[in-house]
Amino acid sequence: MEEEKRASAEFLMDEVSPRPSTSSLPQFEKTATPTPPSTKEQIVTCAWIALNTVATICLIFLSKKVFSDAQLKACQLMVVMWHFAATGLVLYISTRAPFRVFKAVRLSPWQMAPVCAFFAGYVILGNLSLTYNSIGFYQLAKVMTTPCVVLLNFVLFRKTITRYMLAAIVAICIGVALTIRASAQTQLFGVIIAVMAFTSTALYQIWIGKKIEDFEVSGPQLLLNQAPLSVILLVPFVPFFDKMPDVHAIPTDIILALCASGIMASLLNLSQFLIIGRTSALTFNVVGHLKTILILSFGWYSDGTILSDKEIAGIVLALGGGWVYSHLSMNRKK
Repeated sequence: MEEEKRASAEFLMDEVSPRPSTSSLPQFEKTATPTPPSTKEQIVTCAWIALNTVATICLIFLSKKVFSDAQLKACQLMVVMWHFAATGLVLYISTRAPFRVFKAVRLSPWQMAPVCAFFAGYVILGNLSLTYNSIGFYQLAKVMTTPCVVLLNFVLFRKTITRYMLAAIVAICIGVALTIRASAQTQLFGVIIAVMAFTSTALYQIWIGKKIEDFEVSGPQLLLNQAPLSVILLVPFVPFFDKMPDVHAIPTDIILALCASGIMASLLNLSQFLIIGRTSALTFNVVGHLKTILILSFGWYSDGTILSDKEIAGIVLALGGGWVYSHLSMNRKK
């Protein structure tokens, strides 16, 4: 035990080489012989879940406030770069003493480039969706990521699901369709961006799962490599897509919201992987659906939206279908 402590007292950057992939599903670091968690471990896990929930809700509302400013709305890439930089910094700090949440590894930048491109694409499109859609519609559209993953897995890898899982997927699609009607009539561009956002998210999730297994690393280890590299990859595109803002003309509360959004983005990225590592993907899915309900409620409340009976039915179908699919999916893997 003393030797292990001395060995972990030094920070090492290991070179990791990929190996041939046999599955597209991510493998997270777990102990070989799991033991019942102690009271202290349960408290720590609950703290990470609470942090993840708070970070998710805060990030959405902070980003909505940031993009309400006309200048920052035209600086999508620079805002994303700030979020990536903050994420990389927080992840790096978490590998150092006294935290040592996980061990850092060094991956090949050339082999990381494609996954960084997917990473940047899904974040940028997600921000655009949040910019041109209400918080409620933005969050509900994200539920469509699950059906999109299923479809892409079938097209790319010929993976099939059970009829009950298919029924849950159909329920999700019908539910979102019932709530999308009013938005489609007034914000067609926002709907198109939302579709592109959840499609790119699905592609990223599939690709990231494959790379986690290829490199035999955990999610945070991969994210620590891809976050700073994503910033570098976006730099050449900034002059073509962004307009340099006049910082002095941006209100102070917007600047503070921008700074806080970077911190929330980093805490969100770190906590979501730690929740899966400490519990299970099923627990994370349940937490995710609870967050969706909270965000939808806060979003519609802040927008002063009064939901119709059809929209309420759509929300129940979409969230219920997502919850059922999560349970069926995890039971199938056991």
